[in-house]
Amino acid sequence: MSTIRIQTTQHTELEYTLAGVGDRLIAYLIDLLLYMAYGIGLAVVMMNTSLLNFWSGAWLIVLILPILFYQLLCEIFMNGQSIGKRIRSIRVISLDGNQPSIGQYLIRWLFRIVDDMIGTGVVAIVSISLSEKAQRLGDMLAGTTVVRTKTSTVFDDTLFMEADGAHEPVFPQVIRLKDRDVNMLKEVIRRVRSDPERHQSLLEKACARTLDVLGVDTDLASLDFLEAVIRDYNHITSMDNSRKA
Repeated sequence: MSTIRIQTTQHTELEYTLAGVGDRLIAYLIDLLLYMAYGIGLAVVMMNTSLLNFWSGAWLIVLILPILFYQLLCEIFMNGQSIGKRIRSIRVISLDGNQPSIGQYLIRWLFRIVDDMIGTGVVAIVSISLSEKAQRLGDMLAGTTVVRTKTSTVFDDTLFMEADGAHEPVFPQVIRLKDRDVNMLKEVIRRVRSDPERHQSLLEKACARTLDVLGVDTDLASLDFLEAVIRDYNHITSMDNSRKA
């Protein structure tokens, strides 16, 4: 399987498995079935309502909006995934290692007309197949690509624990980190848990970089240290949000 190495802004290199044409096509077909289900539902409502005359003009435009903006809104609010992508365990990422910006998602969405609709998707299929980073035209212009990902529900639940007033942060310096830094650490931990030997070097680099940013020293093992950092970060940010509320 094709992979891509991305140098993040935190100077940590992450390796992703690229989503191939098959994965992306299946995700697209799943989303297409949702479009069809939505359209059939609208048709049923239109045929059984006494307000049929009102299902035209402005009303019709409003009803088409969910389909028109479906991909854009899903990717913005579902971490780079549509429902089809989530089912296939693939998502959009930025080539700089950060979460794609709204502008990047917007560019991908705008050029979907060229990629998916012209030639019934032939342009997108050819582009993904031939490009080194499995990108369609919209990806190339937005600086994104689509990769495979595996969810880890149990681990994510432990990372996003509710704020506990009894918890004493070990590393209060975590306030120097940003959300994207913590997300990168989460990805490193997920990879280490899935294949410790393969990603040991990545773990050590992430640990060394985090120690340097926080300006601390510790006797904790690398994995324990990163997990402690994430717990402290979630605790402190949760408490701050509670105070603001």
